[in-house]
Amino acid sequence: MNSKVRGVVSIILFLAIWEAAVRLQLVQTFVLSSPTMIIKDMGYLLSTGELQKNVSASMTRILIGYSLAMLLGVSVGIVMGWFRVIDDFVDPIIEMFRPVSPLAILPLAILWLGIGEQSKIFIVAYACIFPIMLNTYAGVRSVPRSTVEAAKILGAQPDEMLRKVALHHSLPLIMTGARISFAVALIVIIAAEMVAADSGLGYMILTAQQTFHTTDLFAGIVTIALIGFVGDRLLRLMRSWLCPWYVETEQR
Repeated sequence: MNSKVRGVVSIILFLAIWEAAVRLQLVQTFVLSSPTMIIKDMGYLLSTGELQKNVSASMTRILIGYSLAMLLGVSVGIVMGWFRVIDDFVDPIIEMFRPVSPLAILPLAILWLGIGEQSKIFIVAYACIFPIMLNTYAGVRSVPRSTVEAAKILGAQPDEMLRKVALHHSLPLIMTGARISFAVALIVIIAAEMVAADSGLGYMILTAQQTFHTTDLFAGIVTIALIGFVGDRLLRLMRSWLCPWYVETEQR
C-alpha cells in the first residue's frame, strides 16, 4: 500500500468513525454534525448562493493580500540575503515586528484603514510576508560560493546574479514559504472577518454560532479545510513546475 492509498484510507476511516459517533448518538448533533449532514447543508448553501458569496469574499481578500506579501517578501528577502549591508539595517526591524501577532495589529489596521476591504487585505499581507521573506532569505544565503564564483567567471551581470543565481537557487524554499503563508492567510482572514465584516467565511461561521446553526458552522469549517487542501496541492504543483530539479528525500 503506497502513501497516497494510506492517506485516502485514513480519511475514509476518520469520516466513518465520525459518522458512526453521531448516528449512534454518542454525541448530540447540536454539538457535532455528521459528515452527511454537513454535505447536505453545503449543498443547500450552494443552491442559495450563500456559500459562493462568502467564499468569494474571503478568497478575494486572501489573494490580494497574499500576492502583495509574495511580491514584497521575495524582493526584500533576496536583497537582504544578497547584500550584507542591507541585511544589517533591515533585519533588526523585521525581527522587532515578526513576533507581533497579526491579530494584535488588526485593531490598528481598522483604525488606520477602516472596516472595509483595505484593513483585511493589509492584515493578510502582514501575516504572510514574514514566512515568505525568511524562506527567501534562507535560500539566498544558502547559495554555494562555488556557484557565485562560477557565475562571475562566466560574466554574469549584477541583475543576472540576482535573477539567475539568487532567485533560481531560492525557489524551492520560496515555495515552502508560500505554502506556509497560504495556511496563515486562511487563519488570519477568518479571524479578521469575525471581528469586522459582513461577508466571508469567518462572518458566516460566527453568524452560525450566534444563531445556533451548528451544521452551517461545520459547513464553513469544512470549506476552509477544502480550500487549504486544494491551495496547498496547487502550490506543490507550482513548485514542481518552477523547480523541476528539486526532489524531496525519500522517507525511510
